[in-house]
Amino acid sequence: MTELRLTAPISWLDGIDHRTGKIVQKDHPQYGESLAGKVVYVPHSIGSTVGAYTFFALRKYGMAPAKIVLEEPDSITISAELAGIPVEIKGAREVKLEIAEEVYEEFKRYLEKEASISDARGFVKVSSVHISGVSYATIGEYGKEWLANLKNKVNFRVVATTNPLGMDLVRWREMGIPDKFARGQLDIVESLLSMGALPSFTCTPYLSGNLPRYAEHISWGESSAVSYVNSAIGARTNREGGTKTIAVAAVGYTPLYGMHLDENRNPSLEVVAPEIRDTIEYYELAYLVGQEHPNSIPIYTGLKEPNLPKLKALAAAGASSGSIEMYHIPKVTPEAKTRASKSISVNKKDLAGVREELSTFDGGTDLVVLGCPHMSLQEFKELAILAKGRKALKTFWLYTSRTILSLVEGTSIWAAIRNFGAKVWADTCMVVSPLEEMGIKKVTTNSTKAAKYLRSLRGLDVELLSLREIIERYSRRE
Repeated sequence: MTELRLTAPISWLDGIDHRTGKIVQKDHPQYGESLAGKVVYVPHSIGSTVGAYTFFALRKYGMAPAKIVLEEPDSITISAELAGIPVEIKGAREVKLEIAEEVYEEFKRYLEKEASISDARGFVKVSSVHISGVSYATIGEYGKEWLANLKNKVNFRVVATTNPLGMDLVRWREMGIPDKFARGQLDIVESLLSMGALPSFTCTPYLSGNLPRYAEHISWGESSAVSYVNSAIGARTNREGGTKTIAVAAVGYTPLYGMHLDENRNPSLEVVAPEIRDTIEYYELAYLVGQEHPNSIPIYTGLKEPNLPKLKALAAAGASSGSIEMYHIPKVTPEAKTRASKSISVNKKDLAGVREELSTFDGGTDLVVLGCPHMSLQEFKELAILAKGRKALKTFWLYTSRTILSLVEGTSIWAAIRNFGAKVWADTCMVVSPLEEMGIKKVTTNSTKAAKYLRSLRGLDVELLSLREIIERYSRRE
């Protein structure tokens, strides 16, 4: 059987064309090679946890690998097993889940296979799950069908919150969402809710009621949320594939390996960055580290004013360009250490290449999008201050959770943003909504994660700017 050895990590969500099986990840050493029918050797994956659904698409189009062989445990790649694609790793030993409860047997067997592949130390009960891969734009018909087949067979055993949809559930017609897309999205929502999922529809569940405690074991998809809770809170979760979170929600247990073990949470790289201050620089810094050290646990030293929006930025950026599951900041994150085995220095000049790489135009946008990850109260306040006394010259769309929206509506912050001319959407995200089907071609954002996926998933031209630069360029004083 033909073999294909990948010499660099792969992003399953936007690095593979599921219709052809070819690698389309920019600058990947095996760019253009097809996985179809081959034994594929993979170091590990990077990027979005929603990539777990790509394996269903590859199967549907007849482009699936015959087998995947991992160099190291990786929950997203292991999820290929749920799509019927065998996954192996050298030296795997059998690990059984011994529980008295009756659970969905297929998922129990899958979790035992993951535990074996990962050399897990048994299993641990989880207190919550966060499910990624709930947008019709990213999981498509193949994901929708898989979920529909489960809805009368599976009942979730733990709290299970949900990632953003491809549309605002209440105002999707106002957004301009096509009817066909809306029908597919509503089918997915019905399947998830029938199994017991909660309709949070946010990538920041820790701001919407699903807030784990320090050292609490959870099983979360959504790579930015994984990195945030591991780092800023000290909870314990691996970067879980979207389909795996469904399995854990149904069984209540996850294999005990990786970020669940204290010895795997130590920093491997010190990043000295004393000049980094603005939120956009936090995005660019972590994106650069994720690119160059994709499987690291960085400890950032010298950072200025690392507030909640900046901690979110570090989490989102490092997880989208790489597979960073955790970072440390001295005197900020609860498990922060003082040193690592390797050290690098990063200054503002080093970040210029990130903006140059992610931006494809300079001025003249169709749409400004903010809220990737979803906007927090602090970010709404910052925007309201910058927008005071100004009017938008372009369409501004802001994305947040319905929880945060309910707190902002009717306040002075809300009045300032509405007077400015921005629209606020809940339940959804610019990355997983069909902007390209709505006539949008050029998008401006302040998020490196959004910039990456708006290009690779939505096929749009992107402009990456700081929030202040966006306001100055695309609004005027009244």
